[in-house]
Amino acid sequence: MVPTHASRVRAARREAFVGREAELASICGSLDREDAPAVVYVHGPGGVGKSTLLTALADRLSDRGRESLRVDGQDVEPSPAALAAALAALRDAPGAQVADLCPPGGVVLLDRFELLAGVERWLWRDLLPAMPGDSVLVVAGRNPPPEEWRSDPVWSALALEVPLRNLTAPDAAALLRARGVTDEPLVEDLVRATCGHPLALVIAADQALAAPAAGAPTPGGPLFAHPDSAARLLGRFIDDTVTAEQRRALHVCGHARRVDRALLREVLDLDEEAADALLSWLRERPYAESHPDGMTVHDVVRDALDHDLRWRDREAFADLHRRIRTVILHRIEHGTAAEAHRAANDLLFLHRGNPTATALYAFADLGSLVPRQVTPETHHLAVDAFARSEGPTRAAAAAHWLAAQPGAGHLVEDARGALRGALVHPVLSEASEEERAADPVAAFAWEAISRRRPPEPREVVFHWAIADVVSPDRLGGFSDVVAAVSLRGWTVPRLGWVLVSSLWHRTWAPIWTYIGFEPLGEVDVVGPAGEPRTVGVWARDFARSDYSDWLEGMAAREIDEHGTVPPPRAAPVALAREDFDAAVRAALRDLTRPDRLHASPLLDSRLCRADDRDGPEPAALVASVRRAVEQMGSDPRTAVAARALDRTYLRPAATQERAAEVLGLPFSTYRRHLRAGAERLCDVLWSWELHGPPAAEGSPGGPAQGQEPDST
Repeated sequence: MVPTHASRVRAARREAFVGREAELASICGSLDREDAPAVVYVHGPGGVGKSTLLTALADRLSDRGRESLRVDGQDVEPSPAALAAALAALRDAPGAQVADLCPPGGVVLLDRFELLAGVERWLWRDLLPAMPGDSVLVVAGRNPPPEEWRSDPVWSALALEVPLRNLTAPDAAALLRARGVTDEPLVEDLVRATCGHPLALVIAADQALAAPAAGAPTPGGPLFAHPDSAARLLGRFIDDTVTAEQRRALHVCGHARRVDRALLREVLDLDEEAADALLSWLRERPYAESHPDGMTVHDVVRDALDHDLRWRDREAFADLHRRIRTVILHRIEHGTAAEAHRAANDLLFLHRGNPTATALYAFADLGSLVPRQVTPETHHLAVDAFARSEGPTRAAAAAHWLAAQPGAGHLVEDARGALRGALVHPVLSEASEEERAADPVAAFAWEAISRRRPPEPREVVFHWAIADVVSPDRLGGFSDVVAAVSLRGWTVPRLGWVLVSSLWHRTWAPIWTYIGFEPLGEVDVVGPAGEPRTVGVWARDFARSDYSDWLEGMAAREIDEHGTVPPPRAAPVALAREDFDAAVRAALRDLTRPDRLHASPLLDSRLCRADDRDGPEPAALVASVRRAVEQMGSDPRTAVAARALDRTYLRPAATQERAAEVLGLPFSTYRRHLRAGAERLCDVLWSWELHGPPAAEGSPGGPAQGQEPDST
């Protein structure tokens, strides 16, 4: 019998299949057992060979007479109906029932499973139970199975987990040779440069054959750890015909999460026609990937581009980062809600080079969850989310705030609309004292910030309460949504304190620390199961260091490849107001005794900013007091009080009676002005503590305006 072309294609694929024999044998062997798994879960990073393994598995199963149905996650909507329709079409059975979607002994193969997150529940609860007992469901995606699945005894009994990693050095070399690279020094060089990443190996091999170039082997090491690794890999897939403008466009792809015409136009200073032409050229690259919100290049290519530019020209890298960031910030501030959310994801993505951020954010999953503003018709869903994740105390508070400030909340949903959590973010500064008292967490937070730095009139004070329904004990896509919504929400004028709170505050603490927030304290509440729990409250004072300053501080963290740049914390208020006033009065008594001022808590305040590493000196505190008294002396309403302060503390007379005599005042009048002067001085210095002292005009010193020369 003459073989078909299909059999010849399978034979060619089998011959070219390199490096995953162990995984393939493990899967095939498990399916031959009497207790064969019902699910095979293949996972690994992008470009590691998951799709190739599924193709080889389908061929092996076909050789054994088993029918396979393969669906690529990027080709269907992430909904049960769309996936069922795709499987039914493969069986040529439109409208088939769930039980008929897989034939006896058949295999359902789902590739790019990370794009099908919206159908997970349907798969496990509907499709899998309805499949014949001798069939198997094979999924392949970037993400490992959730921890709750792994800890489920049923999952352990029915599933086979197959993680894929980079190829071993011998397998990587075999793949290069199978692709036609026969120069052994070059083979060794490419294995080291790519660390065995399959797609990087394929790209390097194809470009080496298309335009072979001689060169000495590159020192090995982790992927792109050596600068030559990225450069040599780029040299294999960016040929010499690439123009300077095209290379610049590639570097935009290497740094931005998504690229569209407008981004190219603004970042590269192009007109519409040139930007269109560049975008078309980029989309034709074999490593390009299109998405609904723009295009990108494969992860390995993107990382190679970014690492190479950072090493080759750090100034150009920083300039590219700044230009991309400027466009993103404009979209956050001026775009629609949906555009701003996408742009916030783009801004968050710029942190992926920071090793601290990579442990906190799910950069590969940005955009997988969607925020939707709460409406009167959906606010019960937000309350339910808080009840399930945070408990009845927090649920009651959520209901209270959504009734008092309708729209002050967001639902977080996945692609199929399933609820993943909620945010409630009332403006506490617009609430009455009674409204704040109805929420124990808000009441505690308001009291705590009032002790530190009381909110001023018209200042906006936010309280962001967080409820993650699905996985509150671990960071992931939900925390990314919170970050994205916050970036847009905090652009309001006169932003002051921002408070964040969660029952799962220990999980959130690393993120809150990374973005420059600090703990305020904990509040006792009733947990989801009726148990006693605590809600952690953290805060940042944007009145002390505003939103633009915060963004600049975060910008430094975005390009921090070593994770050493500190978080952009606001300068703390050294003392509560009551303690501050007491410290000022104590300092007045010791102004002529610097040895005693060394113990003043005011040395840690904004009044004393040291220029040397040894910390602030008492002289800085004395100078601030002198400036404040001078300022009071220039105001006719407080001039006499300033003179009383001057002759009592700055240039003290021998006694207060002598000071009153020098000032020409009755002693009782002198004492009244002295008390008023001390109170006014506390007000002036407190204002400086909150907002910083005014710019100095000339050198401090000399008596306050209208004060008498020194004569005792």
